[in-house]
Amino acid sequence: MKSKTSQWILWTVTMIIFLWLTLSGRFDWLMVAMIVSSVVWYTVVPRTTSR
Repeated sequence: MKSKTSQWILWTVTMIIFLWLTLSGRFDWLMVAMIVSSVVWYTVVPRTTSR
């Protein structure tokens, strides 16, 4: 995913899910969501390259 807009949309949706899980008190699911989102983010978003 090289589109910055797509990355921002993915990030926003992830933060909304984290916020919802936190405010609803579902901390077990929050932990699972954090692990899943980190794996998805690592596989979907390309690494930055230094110049």
